[in-house]
Amino acid sequence: MTKMSVQLELYKSELGGDSRAAMIAGASCLDIAEGQRGWYEGALVGMPSSCSPELLRPLNRLHAVNSRQWDDEDRVRQAGDGEIPAIKREIDELNSLRHAFIERVDRILDEVWSANEDVPPLTESIGSALDRLSVQTLRIAHTKRRLGDDACAAERVAILCRQRDDLVWSIVVACEDLTSGRRRTPRPERMKLYGKSGR
Repeated sequence: MTKMSVQLELYKSELGGDSRAAMIAGASCLDIAEGQRGWYEGALVGMPSSCSPELLRPLNRLHAVNSRQWDDEDRVRQAGDGEIPAIKREIDELNSLRHAFIERVDRILDEVWSANEDVPPLTESIGSALDRLSVQTLRIAHTKRRLGDDACAAERVAILCRQRDDLVWSIVVACEDLTSGRRRTPRPERMKLYGKSGR
């Protein structure tokens, strides 16, 4: 068993023994400690249970999975033909785990919002929006790393930061709408079956 596969097993129990949880990378090239801790702050303002370890743990796991998946997607672009299948399988497993953590976040939050079927739903769940925030945070961090070699990177970072601010604002407003009962979360059923035929 590789060092990575040992570390991946650590999250298995958090997802109720779900075999998909056997996929989380060790040290990503962009570790949470490298300016990534608290990536969700601002978006959780006014969210019920926003400081609950029950919510923050899957959010941090989600970000770690996204960070590792980013690394693997970079690796696969530079890999030789013989390496590609193994990296692609790892990306599929990470994507499956990513969706499991999004669902975990949504289940935690759905318990605190009452579901009124007479109001319109949001276009996406809060878990999905937080997943997009995680990816945007990673995109900003990776773009900042290129500031030294790319004259256009500073302009890109500014644009990406504005997009991130808009996303945070949208999440805050969506949470206010859910708390007030003006909106409800979309139906939680996900029909895509990762790693199975008939997707």
